[in-house]
Amino acid sequence: MSPAPSKKSVKTVNDSDIKFFVLDTNVLLHDPTSLFRFEEHDICLPMFVLEELDNKKKGMTEVARNARQASRFLDEIVSDAPHKIEEGIALDSAAHKNCTGRLFLQTSFIKHELPQHLELGKADNAILGVVIGMQKLYPKRSVILVSKDINMRI
Repeated sequence: MSPAPSKKSVKTVNDSDIKFFVLDTNVLLHDPTSLFRFEEHDICLPMFVLEELDNKKKGMTEVARNARQASRFLDEIVSDAPHKIEEGIALDSAAHKNCTGRLFLQTSFIKHELPQHLELGKADNAILGVVIGMQKLYPKRSVILVSKDINMRI
């Protein structure tokens, strides 16, 4: 007689355990499917990331193809979304059942204070500002910047 199959434990997650991952453009340009790799955690895309994706999608390079694919994924996610996208858009779908987090698009200005030596007009600084602003908006949650840019991570 073989042993009974074990039941997988159901993972319970508190809101404070769910992290916010703020993605830099280069993450999506490297791997457009990274949108779906954060499991139960939430993702935030700053407005600058969407603008940079849009600027990179022309051409036949791998970067351009990945920018187009990331844009298609975002379009699919948003087109299935309810009207209140400020509350986050569910990332789970038939193709991505393990992804139970939500996508947050920067739909309004997030008030933040950057250190004085950082210029506001630069995309990297604006993304850092979103991270700082989200840390203030959601003090009980971890807000983590995800970037392939070494200097940005420093």
